[in-house]
Amino acid sequence: MTNLGASSPRFLRRAARAGRALSDDARATAAVEAALILPVALTMLALVIYGGEAFAIQRKVTLTARTVTDLITQTTPPVLVMVSGKPSVPQSAPFASANLSMLATEVQINSNQTTATVVWSEPYNGATPRAAGSTLTLPTGLGTGQAGNYFILGEVYYNYTPLNMYTPVSSMTLHDSIYLTPRASASLNMLVGQ
Repeated sequence: MTNLGASSPRFLRRAARAGRALSDDARATAAVEAALILPVALTMLALVIYGGEAFAIQRKVTLTARTVTDLITQTTPPVLVMVSGKPSVPQSAPFASANLSMLATEVQINSNQTTATVVWSEPYNGATPRAAGSTLTLPTGLGTGQAGNYFILGEVYYNYTPLNMYTPVSSMTLHDSIYLTPRASASLNMLVGQ
C-alpha cells in the first residue's frame, strides 16, 4: 500500500510531462484541420458551382420565354400557318436544344378576370400542349380589367442536370412563363381567319 502511495506522485509527474509534450507538439495540427475542413469546403464549392450554373440556365430560360412569346405576339399572317384548323408557329422557331421545350398558348380572359380559356396551344420539342377550351388560373391581378381580351402565354422548360463532381445530383426542370398581348390584332386566331 505504501508503494502505491509513493509511486503516485511519480506517475502524476510523468503524465504531466507527457501532456506538456503533446500540447507543445504541433506537427499534425495542419493535417487534422485539413481533414476536418476539406469535406465541408468541397461541398460548399460544389454547391456554388451547381447554384451558379443553375442560375445562369434559369436566366436563359426566362429570356427565352420572353423572346419566344414576344416574337409570336409580333406575328403577322404570312408567318402563321394553319394546322388542323388552328394557327401554328413553324417548328423552325428560334431556339433549338435537346433539353429545351417550349409551349405557346393563346388564351382569352374569362368574365371573372381570374381565369382564362385556352384558344389554341402549340408545343415545341416535346412539350405537352394545353387542350383547347380548357381553363387555367391567371397570375394574381393579370386579368383585372381584361375580360374578353386575348393573351399569348409563352412557357419554357429546361431539363438541367448538374455535373456530378463529388456526389450524384438529380436533374431538375427549370421553368419560366410570360403573358403578352398580340400586337397586330386582338387575337392571332383573327389574323389567320383574315
